[in-house]
Amino acid sequence: MNGIHGLSRRRTIKKRRPRDVGLAVARNILVRSLRRANLHHGLSGYPCVIGFVLNNPGNFDTFIQAARKLLRTLSRSNDDIRYEVLRWDRDKSTRRRDTDAKISGTLALNDRVFGFATDADAFPALFRLAADGIVDLLPVDLAAVKTAVRAVGIRSLPDDVLVEVVGEPLTLLSAMIKPGRNAQFVLRRLKQIQREAPAETAPRLKSRKPTLDDLHGLGEAAVWGRELAKDLNDYRAGLLPWSDVDRGVLVSGPTGTGKTTFAQALARTCNVPIHIHSLARWQAGGYLNDLLRMMRNAFDEARDAAPCILFVDELDSFGDRDDLDDRNANYQREVINAFLECLDGVEGREGVVVVGATNLPDMIDNAILRPGRLGKHVRIPLPDIEARVGILRHHLGNDLVSEDMTDIAARLEGASGAVIEQAVRDARRKARSERRPLTIADLQHGLPSRIALSDEAFALACVHEAGHVVVGHLLGNEAGRYLVEAHTFREITHDGSAGWTAFRQTPGVPRRKPAYLAQITILVSGIAAETISFGEHTDGGGGGDDSDLRHATLIAAAMEVSYGLGDDLVYLSSSEPREVLARIRADPILRRHVATVLDTCMQRAKDLIAKHSEFFDAVVRVLKDRGSLGASDVERLIDPENLSRLSGASKNGSVTVMESFHP
Repeated sequence: MNGIHGLSRRRTIKKRRPRDVGLAVARNILVRSLRRANLHHGLSGYPCVIGFVLNNPGNFDTFIQAARKLLRTLSRSNDDIRYEVLRWDRDKSTRRRDTDAKISGTLALNDRVFGFATDADAFPALFRLAADGIVDLLPVDLAAVKTAVRAVGIRSLPDDVLVEVVGEPLTLLSAMIKPGRNAQFVLRRLKQIQREAPAETAPRLKSRKPTLDDLHGLGEAAVWGRELAKDLNDYRAGLLPWSDVDRGVLVSGPTGTGKTTFAQALARTCNVPIHIHSLARWQAGGYLNDLLRMMRNAFDEARDAAPCILFVDELDSFGDRDDLDDRNANYQREVINAFLECLDGVEGREGVVVVGATNLPDMIDNAILRPGRLGKHVRIPLPDIEARVGILRHHLGNDLVSEDMTDIAARLEGASGAVIEQAVRDARRKARSERRPLTIADLQHGLPSRIALSDEAFALACVHEAGHVVVGHLLGNEAGRYLVEAHTFREITHDGSAGWTAFRQTPGVPRRKPAYLAQITILVSGIAAETISFGEHTDGGGGGDDSDLRHATLIAAAMEVSYGLGDDLVYLSSSEPREVLARIRADPILRRHVATVLDTCMQRAKDLIAKHSEFFDAVVRVLKDRGSLGASDVERLIDPENLSRLSGASKNGSVTVMESFHP
């Protein structure tokens, strides 16, 4: 057992603004960790015994000091409250005198006890039995550093400087970040310390920060980013005028897909600095005039550092001038107008690429998205299975290199990059707490539980996906899309799907009316296959924003109101889903027209499946046997000789079907 070092106080301390950034960060992490562990009573003055596991031993002393200050603050309203801070630090000398009796006495004499260790196993058994909980302290992140810097009264440090100090020892933050100190001075000294620190004495392991080539699942955003990097290199070399460089982009995607990470990786790929801002940060300055001043200062600083990236997060918070709240309309209008002025720039903003991020692109004022401002729009989707495997590999590093990640990635269907990163972090924590290497079982431990499908449900899923495969293959050229693969699952998560079929757009194919109708037919072909095979269909084709029915409905309506591919050429709205769905709800004639198109396409899908029943039946059998099907498999299946062999496969079992699939 290691030594107990404690402190008890009864003196009331006058509340003052904290001056030590490192201590403020530690306090923030302590509070957030308690809240996350549902140990809120530890912050409310009630008796408690709580253990904390540090993920960075170099911050041990800072957290001990922060805990003492926190307990002192919580106890100052009552002089009779006693508290103690204990530590079991493997780096300290062992003291055998710390017997169970001594620990028992310490716990009995104090109302509130916080204990710290670098390993959950380092806590004595008696402490673990008495504890309300053992909490893994959250890692120090940008949010904690920003909160701490504001708490000590510092407003001048931009996020790109604070990003650089995340992960550094808290004692270094305390020494370097002081009220009134210049941001460039802090950044310059930090880089100097990082260069001069010997590798063997470094207090933490620092991984190389990723570029776009290290990230997975970014889709078109990564393609655009690499092109921008080439253009900025040519611009710096004087080979390309600024007028030919994309000077602004809107990046959208669901929460957790890594929009901020993309912007940071973009800056590293382009080898330029990044300035991270948001409307919320500018609003923290105070009144409207303060907000506008901070906004303009952000653009001025970016111009001074050009070429650079100016990242504006949560762009939808600016609002849309066509849909303003009457009470705040003047305020919001002034903010949007000022932002537009900054984007245009009276003095220009040569060398400054503005990247705006949002989860809600439909909520942004159209003037912000005008060409020359943020006229380019790239989307970061939820990662597909290939991207999920890549994200897992990235965060695992050199661990589990020989393990197949396909099953893990499949169980993370619908997960964002942030969720996948958390799954790896949780797995590492489990292995670390048990003091052993990471295993594949650690990853599986934290994944969503699975539900085994009944034979009937699995057969229905195979029929549904077979409908997509068959009709998609037959109408691929007409739709300008080609089949990639199909999958069905015998086990699913609570919010998962029993199968999916992926298509990709054929590049360079013109999109005429027959192509859209063929695409709708492919979308409803799963429902058509269910109806043919079982006499009725289930709800599997609808119900969500990414469902077959929603996409088919949007395409049918957009043909009429936006694309000029309906009964006339009148343009009524954009093809944005929100506008199209609003028109469908408000216009019964349009609704009937869309229903007619869907019914016609549904009947066409049924006719195609019935006409190619042998092909359809073969696909169903293979999905039942293998659970997956690729484009090359479909080409072999549709060959008349293979179909002939497959027709007799039902008498001989599934082995014949499987054999016909492999070259």
